[in-house]
Amino acid sequence: MGVTNDFKSPEHTALAGIEAMEDFYRAIGMPVSICELIGRQATDEEIKLMTDKCSSGGSATTGNLKVLHRDDMKNIYRMANR
Repeated sequence: MGVTNDFKSPEHTALAGIEAMEDFYRAIGMPVSICELIGRQATDEEIKLMTDKCSSGGSATTGNLKVLHRDDMKNIYRMANR
């Protein structure tokens, strides 16, 4: 994606990578948020449903590099809902 690794600030590198990925998605016409995907913000109930499906009702985690628990998933969905 053309992001230079900033060894003094891994957070800066991560944020630049996210921005580059979003730019790429926009360039190919893909949505980068829930609002862009469905044309409105998801309701709290919809976020709960997505979280439940992703976590098998709270009984499973997802991810290998960073294990995501139910609350992590909910927070990610909320951030994507802006």
